Amino acid sequence: MEFKENLRYLRRSNKMSQDELASKLGYKSFTTVQKWEDGSAFPRVSTLNRMAELFNVDVDHLLNLNIRADKVAIPIVGEVKAGYDLYANEDIFGYEYCSSKEAYAGEYFYLKVKGDSMIDLRIGPGDIVYVRKQNYLDNNDIGVILMDNNEVTIKKVKFQGKNIILKAANPKYEDRKFKADDVKILGKVLHNKVIF
Repeated sequence: MEFKENLRYLRRSNKMSQDELASKLGYKSFTTVQKWEDGSAFPRVSTLNRMAELFNVDVDHLLNLNIRADKVAIPIVGEVKAGYDLYANEDIFGYEYCSSKEAYAGEYFYLKVKGDSMIDLRIGPGDIVYVRKQNYLDNNDIGVILMDNNEVTIKKVKFQGKNIILKAANPKYEDRKFKADDVKILGKVLHNKVIF
């Protein structure tokens, strides 16, 4: 069983003290968490369920899988609509784990998708897209683009001279054209995960 090591790892990767975790789980003192992490005590099933929800992992993974092995915790930042009308929100909603190879040499984050404008590229509502933070894209890359008033969208990009065209992957949505200087590229979408 991997529980005590996983708990310590998840708590630290989420920058949470033993005291903070105890409080979030309804305990008055950090000593309970301390006992779980040193293996001298074990939480109830109801507490395990709350803990798994808090850290966004399966209970089975929390108990039995070595989630520390070659894994990196990547923050899920905000919600980004694959459309044109959801605003940027930099709150961290949780963490998703990926291999250290996928997180090599760069800054990465996940964004939660709302809307269906990229559905033909299998990026649908509720998915999370894995993004490498960068300020440039090549033609036909899928990018995360910041527009006026902190409006953020996920689109395939095409460059025409000094313009950038944001192309949806759903015939219900029209392409939109901007001067390249009027938008800001936040990153490149590398893959997405379907959340059931």
